[in-house]
Amino acid sequence: MVAAESPAESATDRGVGAAVGSADSHRGAGAADDEAGTTRVGPWSVRTSPAERGRASLEIYECGELLDVMVVSALDVQQVLRGARCTADADGPTGFAWGRLPADGSLPEVTFTSGGLLGRSHRPVQVVPLADSFWLAWSDGPPCGSVQVRVPHDDAQSVRMRAGRAS
Repeated sequence: MVAAESPAESATDRGVGAAVGSADSHRGAGAADDEAGTTRVGPWSVRTSPAERGRASLEIYECGELLDVMVVSALDVQQVLRGARCTADADGPTGFAWGRLPADGSLPEVTFTSGGLLGRSHRPVQVVPLADSFWLAWSDGPPCGSVQVRVPHDDAQSVRMRAGRAS
């Protein structure tokens, strides 16, 4: 877990909130930043730590509980799609996904689907890069069943994951 930052350090971290919330179309109804530089999107929140010795990290929380930690390493195998969650809460985003940027640094194309793995309804969403290593995407609308991630210019790198349920 990352220790609390000093005010000087959290100013760098706030850039994450600015990147995530740079436009209302990105933010969705429930996105907000707190004083520690944590960005909240519905029941989910994220926080990055600066790249110390080339190892930026991303923490994912759900309802305040740590859900996932990603750390950049030279030994990492690319996980373009690391995780996906959904909720039926009508007051905010209903789908949330995260992962690592592809090796070429391009943003993946992310689509949330409803109707289970058959994907009857498709909702492409905007993807937001974080810390030059990670990405986030979230969706407003009907609850999602799965997430499809495709890397542009690399048809072989397409991943689909069933979204876990938020508690």
